[in-house]
Amino acid sequence: MKWGLVWVAGLAMAAGSAMAGDAIQGLWTHPQFETQRTQVAKEMTAGGKYGEMSAADQKKVNETLERMEQRWQSAANGQLTDAEQVAMVNDQEVVVTALDKGAADSRVVCERVAQIGSNLPKNVCKTVAQRKREMIEAQNAAQAGKVETN
Repeated sequence: MKWGLVWVAGLAMAAGSAMAGDAIQGLWTHPQFETQRTQVAKEMTAGGKYGEMSAADQKKVNETLERMEQRWQSAANGQLTDAEQVAMVNDQEVVVTALDKGAADSRVVCERVAQIGSNLPKNVCKTVAQRKREMIEAQNAAQAGKVETN
């Protein structure tokens, strides 16, 4: 109960500061947004930090960044209204969440695998997404094998 009151009080204080015309804490400025947008575009290419993002997630990120850019372009004197600030923070959260997932899928995991006919194991490195795809393919092949034998 006590934590609930603290959370409600914090929410009320945040809403009050947003209504007072102050920028919402954590909201990217236009220059910060441009820097982030350029970096994200670069890292979404193959081999980049977000190179293993699904096509749907890449599309969602690109559409959200475009919507954010349109808001910045239409902002009067470079200042966002309170409603625009809230929308920008929500869009920022969409982008950050998708990028976090993309970065996790693009993370490289290495393991030492024993080689047949050798005492020396070798390193095999794959992204998390590659490992997931291989696991799904193996499961599908196993299921197809079960169907054929029945």
